[in-house]
Amino acid sequence: MDSEKCQNPKTEVPDTKELNDCDYLHEILSCEKNMSVNLTYALNEASNQELFKEIYTIFEDVKMAQREAYNMAFKNGWYSLEKEKEEKIIEKASELTNKMSQL
Repeated sequence: MDSEKCQNPKTEVPDTKELNDCDYLHEILSCEKNMSVNLTYALNEASNQELFKEIYTIFEDVKMAQREAYNMAFKNGWYSLEKEKEEKIIEKASELTNKMSQL
């Protein structure tokens, strides 16, 4: 495993022309992300409180489904994260602290 990545061992899937579990899960994840973006637009344009509440409930469900799909992909090693160097984290934290103090 690459020391710069955080990843679980990959669950092997068939490498064929047919879609496999990894392909399906990535499609689901992509769809959930797109629905989330579109629901954000709908929330911004909601014309009344009841409509806003209804859309927000759907938005929360979509975000939870997206998170579950991500967790499943990560658990199966089909999604990885890159580790950041500690110096870069400290630098960014300092930058954000400075910006906050200016507010």
